[in-house]
Amino acid sequence: MRHAWMIIAHNNFPILEKQLRFLDSDNADFFLHIDAKVKDFDFDRFRAIPQKSSVTFTERHSISWGDFSMVEAELSLLRSAVPGGYDYYHLLSGVDMPIQSREDIEGFFESNNNINYVNFAHPEISRHDRWRVQFYYPFQRFNIRKVWLRRLLRNASIGAQLVFGVDRTRKYPPEVVFQKGTQWFDITRPFAEYVLSKEDWIREIFRATYCPDELVIQSLAAGSPFRDTLRPNAYDGNHRNCCRYLDWKRGNPYVFTEDDFDELTHADPACLFARKFDYRTHPGIVDRLFERYGET
Repeated sequence: MRHAWMIIAHNNFPILEKQLRFLDSDNADFFLHIDAKVKDFDFDRFRAIPQKSSVTFTERHSISWGDFSMVEAELSLLRSAVPGGYDYYHLLSGVDMPIQSREDIEGFFESNNNINYVNFAHPEISRHDRWRVQFYYPFQRFNIRKVWLRRLLRNASIGAQLVFGVDRTRKYPPEVVFQKGTQWFDITRPFAEYVLSKEDWIREIFRATYCPDELVIQSLAAGSPFRDTLRPNAYDGNHRNCCRYLDWKRGNPYVFTEDDFDELTHADPACLFARKFDYRTHPGIVDRLFERYGET
């Protein structure tokens, strides 16, 4: 079984280096999206890190939080990776770390072939989350750093559209199903090919959406025959359904520290990766996980 590891990174490049060393395999290749805002990235050095896998750098986009540019990065990765005919396409953040050995990770997908690992927040999208696609969000494309200002502009825009009865979803047929979950996934080649076949549809519906990266894959899966290829409990909100270990109770999400080593190493075996980590503030936990599960 062959794997395409697709990674979106914009900082914390020591973690990216460990990902490349950890997942390097005769059965895998890497496809990397480096945010266009990053300057002086050493492409040649990172291309040379894996000894068995190839590294492909995709078209770069300047990503703004909550904007369609994140979806553009995903599509760029899929366009580069899908022609390779891999069995699984995995989307990782550059601040993820494996919490199983590479052999166990590859064995997991060997044993659970043809399943698409996608997380859904709820069985049905909430009214609040549906607002993400119901209204227009013209300010998301601007990389506004101040959270309070970003929220103020968003709420003012929503308020005005409520007054004027804006509802973008009215023009879509009932079979268009909107769903929401985490961005990160592990999907099969048929589903990856299906996503690419819907590029025009994705842009039409989600370009002006708030945080569309949490809607696109879920909506495509729920509104197509691929809904039958999900895990049995895919809609229960548990991130194990996309093989991830995250903690949204202690953070947005929580950044793991050295004190969390035992928690991470005793996580549900269905959780293959954890996020997130910050090598600038807590390098110890990253190094310990790499020493435990990575190179020998």
